[in-house]
Amino acid sequence: MKALVYRMGGLGDSLLIYPILEILNKKGYDVTVWGNPEYFRLAEISGFCIKTVFYEPKEQYDLKIIFSKNREILKNSQNNSIYINPIPTQQTWIVDYYLEKVGFNNERYSKILPVSFSESKHNNLCIVHPGSGSKKKNPDLIFFFELEKFLKELGFDILYLLGPAETEFAEVFKNSVYIENPVEIAKLLSKANLYIGLDSGISHLSSYLGIPSIIIFGPTEPQVWHPIGENFMIIRYESCSACFPDVCKERKCLEPEFLLNKIKSLQIYQKA
Repeated sequence: MKALVYRMGGLGDSLLIYPILEILNKKGYDVTVWGNPEYFRLAEISGFCIKTVFYEPKEQYDLKIIFSKNREILKNSQNNSIYINPIPTQQTWIVDYYLEKVGFNNERYSKILPVSFSESKHNNLCIVHPGSGSKKKNPDLIFFFELEKFLKELGFDILYLLGPAETEFAEVFKNSVYIENPVEIAKLLSKANLYIGLDSGISHLSSYLGIPSIIIFGPTEPQVWHPIGENFMIIRYESCSACFPDVCKERKCLEPEFLLNKIKSLQIYQKA
């Protein structure tokens, strides 16, 4: 049996459909993904799909799952096609929402991505990702300066991970590395003892890899958009409702003092 899954979007969007790919694979489907090949390379390595293509393939498929509002995506739409609005209308975790729409509610999937790398663990390395897909979700840079001071007092070595959305930070954070390739990002994250980041695709990846992850959800809703994983902690300003993308001017959820105090309250410590 052959299945085609369509999902265009960022790294985080892509990772959140990995459970669908994994379940399809377990059910005996040869899964082809129609999406961004870079973002599904880890799915190929994990054995969830056989290939990723950027354009609609010409092959025939027994099942097609389309994550899009646009029902004209497929040139040859058939009765074996399932269309799913990628944005849920209710306050449900996005993965549970997807599983329900496909009829996989009771199916099991990996909470940690089954990939392994040869990189050795750096016991006191904390990787910080200071950006996201929108500046509306980013706190002031002073937060990261104060965070670095605090983490160094605990004995951590800090490395800032930068991607295309954070090129402007390269001169700000001297102890930084720039990586675009998700597989190389995963290899670097696998070395870390701790990860701290915002609501971003890299944060989703860190959690999915099983790295202890602290993820700051400022104006976004973690109930819907939290990552896959079993070892993440969410920081959220509970007095306000999520307001993204129409973010309020006050942005109390991203105040540096509030965020730092919340992180300090987690009693982080360096593992020897």
